[in-house]
Amino acid sequence: MGKKNKSSSSKKLKYDLALVVPLILVISIVPLIVYLKIVPVDDVMLLFTNGKENFDFFSYFKMQWLLIITLLGSIYYAVRAFLSENVLIRKTKSYYLMAAYLVFALLSTLFAEYKSVALTGFVDRYEGLFVLAAYIALTFLAFNTIDNERQLKSILVALGISSILMTILGLTQFMDKDFFMTDFGKRLILPGRYEHIADELNFTFAGSRTVYGTLYNINYVGVYMSLVFAVNSTLAILLKSDKYKLFFILTSLASFLMLLGSRSRAGMFSIAVYALLALIFFRTQIRTRWKSFLGIIVALALVFFGVNTARDGYYTNILKAGLNSLTTVHEADFKDIVLEDNTATIHFKDYSLKIAAEESGFQFYDENNNLLKTTFADNVYKVADEPYNKHTFTLKTMEKRYVILDSTVATNRGSRVIRFVVDNDTKIKVLGYRGEFLDDIKAPSFGFEGREQMASNRGYIWSRSIPMLKDTILWGHGPDTYALHFPNNDFVGKFLGFSNLNTVVDKPHNLYLQIAINTGVTSLIAFLVLTGAYVIDGFKLFINRKEYTGFIDVAGLGILMSVIVYLFTGLTNDSIVSVAPVFWILLGSGMAVNYKLREENQN
Repeated sequence: MGKKNKSSSSKKLKYDLALVVPLILVISIVPLIVYLKIVPVDDVMLLFTNGKENFDFFSYFKMQWLLIITLLGSIYYAVRAFLSENVLIRKTKSYYLMAAYLVFALLSTLFAEYKSVALTGFVDRYEGLFVLAAYIALTFLAFNTIDNERQLKSILVALGISSILMTILGLTQFMDKDFFMTDFGKRLILPGRYEHIADELNFTFAGSRTVYGTLYNINYVGVYMSLVFAVNSTLAILLKSDKYKLFFILTSLASFLMLLGSRSRAGMFSIAVYALLALIFFRTQIRTRWKSFLGIIVALALVFFGVNTARDGYYTNILKAGLNSLTTVHEADFKDIVLEDNTATIHFKDYSLKIAAEESGFQFYDENNNLLKTTFADNVYKVADEPYNKHTFTLKTMEKRYVILDSTVATNRGSRVIRFVVDNDTKIKVLGYRGEFLDDIKAPSFGFEGREQMASNRGYIWSRSIPMLKDTILWGHGPDTYALHFPNNDFVGKFLGFSNLNTVVDKPHNLYLQIAINTGVTSLIAFLVLTGAYVIDGFKLFINRKEYTGFIDVAGLGILMSVIVYLFTGLTNDSIVSVAPVFWILLGSGMAVNYKLREENQN
């Protein structure tokens, strides 16, 4: 181990399997947990749920067991380090970065508007302060407890077995025989007192022949399987006649199959990132181990073309569509909505339509304030002249207290429905999600003009998230509170980003925006330096390595590539308690491997 510190000089160091059992449990068991928890919903989160209670199957108990196992693992490590003194606390400057990340997460919680959410997390997500602290604790534990091949192999084999179990489950979903929709499956995930709701039970992606596994969202399956694929493929290719080589070949193919089954474009593009990394790091091994490389490539190609053919070219089509969305600029003819007193003016590229609430009813005017001829039948206003006749307006009265004008507005991106309301003062406003009358329906934006629908509407979400950063430079709004601060009343912007203006944004679909807004730009910098330092250190260790002689150095390279792939998928996906613990454990494991390899080089 190198030099012992003073406190352990008289003790024999002992890095046994018991030290990493908590890591094994978190990386293999926690992602598989699916069980109903009915969670009372705080009033501030009612907009994002269907009522006062939220039926959570996929996140609550993952969060709970993550915290329990991490706490017990930390206590056990502390006893071994400070009382038994048979393990060390390794020295690294990365502790400062971990501490900085946590300090700014804590400050963000202390100054949060929604402190209870910041502590325990948002509904269906549960990445509050306690969970963020657990992530850092897991990284710390992995770095300080992994010291030998047996430990590292146990962790990665456990991850592989877990992914195989998820693959088996995923195959039932892909074949439209979803295990969770069977009587036995329902009994497994429903407490006895709720078995009466079994017949009504259904999940968002159930019956869609799409793999959601135990992670609820197909995008998270793509991220998870990308992590697994990167580390296992590296082991499958570079391990020599190791008895585990076949195991990692199978887990690589299984994770690739599930990645396809999830239909996650980010996951599929991550394979290209892995391939690029493989060309860089494996360049000296390709000649001597060409059979392994060729075998993996052929097997992956057969899986891809087989699945793609079975789905009538679906996967090549969505990849093409994803690439096209990144480069295509689609200018919208809709430009703005301006509310002023008793009028609402809808601006288009070539004309404007003004709606006025007058004593005689609604009147419609063109951009030059000329009265337009309209018909009114069956409570529907219809303008006679072009191009104004593309739009229809339906009159509704709510309990004789106020009047609503359901306005179907035609744009070159499809029709949108916005609800104008006239209050007792005859002023026109917009009816909000909670029934409130809104006169501020436009949010600041940055970039992505004409690309709002890029990457499944992420262009719009990012364009409205970036301006939020000006308020979170030092500390953020609070862990997991992004949804509560996103300008969901931005109806003008949603004309450009969504087909349904009632779509509620609850996540940024970007790991880096998520961190910067929730816990501050400063905490994002700490995260980037922490992960960046590890990646740079890994490049230095492996970039010119000509031979891999054992499991640890092969695993070290695989983990490095897995971390890089995760950071790539973070460009279009956010952190979630179902997947993030796997990343943080792999990050700490990779740091431990780098530490060990440098220690060996020095000796």
